[in-house]
Amino acid sequence: MRKAAEVSSGRAGIVKHLPSNVSGARRQRFHQEALYMHQMNGTPGILPVWDIDDAHGNKPCWYAMPRAQLLEKAFDNTSTVLDVVASVATVAQTLAALAKDGTYHRDIKPANLFWYHHAPVLADFGIAAFAKSPAGLTRAGERIGPANFMAPEMRSADSRDRGERADVYALAKTFFVLAHQSRGPYPPDGTHRVDSEEFSLWALGGGNATLALGHILEAATQFQARDRLAMADFHAELRAWLDRHASDAARFTPLKGPRRIGRGWGPDLPDRHRRDVEATRAMMLPCIRRIAEALTGDASAWSEGIDHESGDSTLGDYNWTPNSEDGFVPDGGALWMATGLHQGRRIVLEAVLDQDVCFLVEAQRSGPPWTLEQQWGHTPWHRPRMPRAFDQLKHLTDEAVTWLTQSVPGARAATDPEPTAAPA
Repeated sequence: MRKAAEVSSGRAGIVKHLPSNVSGARRQRFHQEALYMHQMNGTPGILPVWDIDDAHGNKPCWYAMPRAQLLEKAFDNTSTVLDVVASVATVAQTLAALAKDGTYHRDIKPANLFWYHHAPVLADFGIAAFAKSPAGLTRAGERIGPANFMAPEMRSADSRDRGERADVYALAKTFFVLAHQSRGPYPPDGTHRVDSEEFSLWALGGGNATLALGHILEAATQFQARDRLAMADFHAELRAWLDRHASDAARFTPLKGPRRIGRGWGPDLPDRHRRDVEATRAMMLPCIRRIAEALTGDASAWSEGIDHESGDSTLGDYNWTPNSEDGFVPDGGALWMATGLHQGRRIVLEAVLDQDVCFLVEAQRSGPPWTLEQQWGHTPWHRPRMPRAFDQLKHLTDEAVTWLTQSVPGARAATDPEPTAAPA
């Protein structure tokens, strides 16, 4: 690349050109990148192209772009993790739109994210897999992507993976570096573990808010690509997190200010399912208390744990696909909570864990045997520990409490304290 200025206007820019000694696949990749960048000119989230070599047909030797500031340089002494999440969410939205069209960048790292016209933008599509193109124009033995940000499936020298879930891994790693600039230019390797000191976000402030953010990063950096969040889901989870915490800026530590010290998030919990269950239960506790208070006036009037011998069961029809002779049996089991009986009615709150999690609420009467009076949910399936799963549970609880305050004589709406996130 070379700095340049447009003769007619004098505006400063950058020219990316093809060195004369480049040949073969690398030369072909440059042509493809230049044509793509020119075609996408004006697309939100992608650094614009001012001009392109039109003297060589579909084999341009250069293209010109405006000068832009590296995204990491755009954060100042007043910036917090909220600003990093907002920028990364914008990049994720751009990448999700590209992925929907079948294009994958495959070289996400801080050096390829810029700040231009008050927004983050992408650049350098030199090793991208473009829509309707082969997996890549790489040479045998040539790896795809920057080593410290590279998804595991892209590290094989003979990988033919187009990178459907590689960008989300790299963007999550990029987030860690942008939020922890004092640690250096490279993120820790491997899946982001919220219970590991190496991946701790404690220094960013925010307490349980950053813990919830860590769960998103863990879901985005799973070793197996099929277990990872898709880019659209990564974007949605970041937006849900921002919607909840954007008004809490004072809780977070400035990125370039004094840093917190201390350990990470407690004891090692190697079993992911166990952590999912613990986090889901912690989400449910304030919700069942709200419901119990709305029904009985006593937030402690509830119990936990299903008792089939006493007639406990889910009564609604939820159209789950049978997976055994007994119908649908969730691999991860279920968490069952029920209020005390009041005027012949109880409210059941249940979480169903089957890799993902969904929630349901039922009003049951006159048991045992119980009869179904009203049901809410089930919610769409989402990954446990994610902000959107929490948001759906809270919405379901709001619906049940509203119904109770309208149907129970003398009932009143329970207070709605903000539940805290679960321990890692």
